[in-house]
Amino acid sequence: MICTHMSTAPVGRLSRLKGEIALNREFEGLEEAAFLALVSTWQRLESIGRRFFSRHDITDAQFNVLMILSDYRVSPPKQHQLAELLVVNQASMREVLDRMERNGWIERVADPDDRRAYRVRLSKAGDAKLSQVRPHYYRLLAKLYEGASTSELHAQILAFDRMRSRLRAVERASTS
Repeated sequence: MICTHMSTAPVGRLSRLKGEIALNREFEGLEEAAFLALVSTWQRLESIGRRFFSRHDITDAQFNVLMILSDYRVSPPKQHQLAELLVVNQASMREVLDRMERNGWIERVADPDDRRAYRVRLSKAGDAKLSQVRPHYYRLLAKLYEGASTSELHAQILAFDRMRSRLRAVERASTS
């Protein structure tokens, strides 16, 4: 149920958002405006990400796998654990890993404790690829947040933390 009144909203920003998303009506409430602002922002970030990663001959999913494997060098994760960390299904994870293995960026090794499972390790070529892309990635992040104050960054982190908590509650409610 939408209950937040639009009267307290920053009118100029709402008007700009309406123009950016070509909305030909008023928002039903701040909830809708906030949601559409999030969706529009995510779509633009995704577009920038696709262009960024394609320039470096890697996908966002492959980059995320390399970043995770870099963090888990001592105890490489199993394939299903990678899928859980990336919030993708096992079949999608398998496709990503197959391509990465063909590129020589990862190695899959049998898990000594579970013959049915494989652990995924960063290879030397994968480490080199990550070393090549990561500095550009962090420069992109710096550009995206250029001029943002520490308090703005903390506010964004807090807002998304609260959103994830609400999402978990909605997910629990929809499965019960």
